[in-house]
Amino acid sequence: MRRKSLLKEASIALAITASMAMALPASAMKLQPYNLQKLTSDSQSIITGEVIKMTDGFDNNRPYTEITIAVAEDAKGKLKKDSTYTFRQFGLIKPRAMGNGKVYLGVTPEGFAKWNVGENVVAFMYKPASITGFQTTAGMAQGKFVVRDGKVMNEFANIGLFENMNPTDISEENRNMLSNPNGVDLSIFMNLVTKMAGGQQ
Repeated sequence: MRRKSLLKEASIALAITASMAMALPASAMKLQPYNLQKLTSDSQSIITGEVIKMTDGFDNNRPYTEITIAVAEDAKGKLKKDSTYTFRQFGLIKPRAMGNGKVYLGVTPEGFAKWNVGENVVAFMYKPASITGFQTTAGMAQGKFVVRDGKVMNEFANIGLFENMNPTDISEENRNMLSNPNGVDLSIFMNLVTKMAGGQQ
C-alpha cells in the first residue's frame, strides 16, 4: 500500500511539474540563436513565395497545420519556379471544438513559425521529421521571414541574424544595409543567401 501511495504522489507531482512547464510564458522559451549562415546550411530548401492555402486537422491523432506556398524561387535550386510547396507543421491553426463538449487546444506552439494566407515569405525549410513527416523552418520562427515593401524581417526583427558571420560573405557596402531596423532589402538578402547556398548544396 505504501508503494502505491508513493507512486500516486510521484505521478501527481510529475503532472503538476508538466503543467507548470506548459504554462511558462513565451519569453521563457530559449531558442538556439541562428545566424544567416546556419539558417542556410540547415535548410533543405529556401523558398521565396506567397502563402496561398492553409488547413488543419489530425494525422494519427497528431494535430497539424498544412501550409501551401506558391514558389517564386528556391535558393538551393531544388524546387521549380511557379510550382507549389506543401508541408505540415505541428499544431492546429486555432482551438477546435471536438463535438463532445470539449475543445482541443493543441495549436501551433510558441517558438514555431506562424503563417497567414496572402503573405509573401522567405522560408528556410528544415527537413521533415523522420517519423511524423511534419516540417517547420530552420531555427523555428527565426527561419521564416515576411516580405513587406521590399524588405524582409523575421519574428525577432532579424536580431542576431548577421552576428558571427564570415566577413567574406558580406561586402562593406552591404553591411550597413543589413543592419537596417526596418528590415533588409529583399534583393540584397536573397543575393547573399544564394551565394552562401551555392557552396552548401
